[in-house]
Amino acid sequence: MVELSQTKLSQFDLENDLEKKLIRDKVYRVKLVELLGACQQINTVNQFIKDCPSYPGSIKGIIEREIKSSIGATLAIEGTMLRDDEIEESFQKADLQMKLNNEEQEAANTRKALSYITGIVNNCKGEFVYSEAQIKTIHQLLTDKVESISPNVPGQYRNSTATFGEPRRVSLCKSRAEISAIMINFIKWLNEDNRGLLTSNAIVKAMMAHYYLAEIHPFGDGNGRTARAIEALILYKDLKNPSCFSILSQFWGAHRNEYLIYLGHIRSNLDPLDFLIFGAKGYLEELERVKELVLTKIKQLMLQDYAQWLLRKKRIHPRVLNTLLLLIRIGKTPYQEFLSAVKPIYDNRKERTRYRDFKTMEDLKLVRITKDNGKKSIEPNFEKLEELEYGV
Repeated sequence: MVELSQTKLSQFDLENDLEKKLIRDKVYRVKLVELLGACQQINTVNQFIKDCPSYPGSIKGIIEREIKSSIGATLAIEGTMLRDDEIEESFQKADLQMKLNNEEQEAANTRKALSYITGIVNNCKGEFVYSEAQIKTIHQLLTDKVESISPNVPGQYRNSTATFGEPRRVSLCKSRAEISAIMINFIKWLNEDNRGLLTSNAIVKAMMAHYYLAEIHPFGDGNGRTARAIEALILYKDLKNPSCFSILSQFWGAHRNEYLIYLGHIRSNLDPLDFLIFGAKGYLEELERVKELVLTKIKQLMLQDYAQWLLRKKRIHPRVLNTLLLLIRIGKTPYQEFLSAVKPIYDNRKERTRYRDFKTMEDLKLVRITKDNGKKSIEPNFEKLEELEYGV
């Protein structure tokens, strides 16, 4: 079996080779249908999320949470473990120019790199062109002020042999001169306008760019983070979805071992198809999860709108509206805990008033009260929305 060489890597044509195999190999054609089917579903779900209206505090809140989660995931691949609240704290400290520890610094740096990505795409006048300067800037942002075991200068190519991956493999490019030469071809490949089934597909391009840059391993440290950031850049440029351009990192992070194995196999078999299918399905999985978050937010807003309509029609009391709005905000909760939460609404009211209001919400199917293993819970009843016909 022929392994990847520096010469073969510099041609950046593994997906072209795949298209040739598809012509003569039935197994490959079946896998192609699987890959392109996942990509088509990605485009459909992505468009749905993009088309949903957003304003500060609505779907934009989902975007912020997804960015935090994707940062946590991409750092986890490198062995750095941070919770979302720790990532948020690192953002705040960074804003205050406070000294961060290494893990917090990595989180703050990743946020800056993602912000840089959206900025260069959104501010582009005319056709977007990839450049080495962009990649070096992304690396500089990702590794700035981060201590590293390997010799690393933010934004500069390494000038020594590197080992990476699991199992460990030696870099094919062993000097700064070799890296500089191959990066010229990489940028040329990024900017090519291809017409093939695979080479014209933005999702395939993003994942292949991720693989190629990881294999080139141009920097002393932070190559995985930089490769995933370039992947995010391509997805943002072509799919234009602010909530989803970086979420593939969440899938890679959740499946770290398989991710590293798939990457390693490409070097030995020159076949990225299984990696592409794995990644496309993972990206679709993450998009579907974000879609459910968006749908939940839309349902929350619609149920609020319906409750306000009931108030205008004098079918509920303002207390009921305030109680329901609180429940919509906190979601399913133990019944007794919710009773404690609504105490300020029913301050100086008799017990039967609260009982009557809760009975009204149940009768109008605004809430659902259930018992699970003897524990009573209350939650908003979004299924009510499916049977509504009302005018505003």
